[in-house]
Amino acid sequence: MGFAKRIRLRKRVGIKRVEVPMNQFLSGRLFDRTIHFLEQSLNLRGARQGILANNIANAETPDYSAKDLPFQKIMRQKMGDPSTVSVQKTHPHHFPEPGSAPGKESGLPWSVETDSSGVTIDQEMTKLAENNLQYQSAVQALTKKLETIKYVISDGGR
Repeated sequence: MGFAKRIRLRKRVGIKRVEVPMNQFLSGRLFDRTIHFLEQSLNLRGARQGILANNIANAETPDYSAKDLPFQKIMRQKMGDPSTVSVQKTHPHHFPEPGSAPGKESGLPWSVETDSSGVTIDQEMTKLAENNLQYQSAVQALTKKLETIKYVISDGGR
């Protein structure tokens, strides 16, 4: 990366100067991890929407197996496994932790899981509606985040 594309940030670490590339500066300061997370979420939700719609379209196709995108697993692979607080199960009737339910998983990102039991339209419509709501929620969160950045840039200094 050339000198023209870098921004010099002077950090007092003894007498050393630290030079940070522009893309790292912007992604680390202005556009934090939240925006990157929401971008990945929207991409995966869009891909999952297409897969679920394809399942519904092929519901009457003989020997067609329903497919799905393992959203949680792919997000963990793309974003790194965050350090989360583990909730202790204190009663046998509590729900399991998200992601702890047994199921088929593939080791490759963007791989599609196949359910050999066929397609149940009600289940696929439920998954489609849930995915759509989560997509809309991510869009709203991204919009709010960008509005906050816009406010800070335009009105924050007044």
